[in-house]
Amino acid sequence: MKSDFRKFRLYCRLGIVFMVLAMVAFVCCNIFIGGALGAAIAVTLLIVVGAVAAVFEWSAYDNLLCPKCGQRVAIPHRDSFDKENRARYRAISLNEQPITMKCID
Repeated sequence: MKSDFRKFRLYCRLGIVFMVLAMVAFVCCNIFIGGALGAAIAVTLLIVVGAVAAVFEWSAYDNLLCPKCGQRVAIPHRDSFDKENRARYRAISLNEQPITMKCID
């Protein structure tokens, strides 16, 4: 498997869009429909659209494999607070080059 930073950026952005869409749909259903029916529809939409957002995020991080060693180039933000990981993630997200990584040969 090869690193594809363009797909990573695309899938991350799509994940963010779908998560924002899930939150907006949840709030709108509760405001405009209201009651038990509105809450049921809102929770259902939140789960379904949130699951789509999660799939996009998982797919994004599957595109961050080192072609030499097969390890991930960056770990998701929620799993690592390391300074080096943040720098790699920022370089990938903002399309800066090069990415430095220590591969074990």
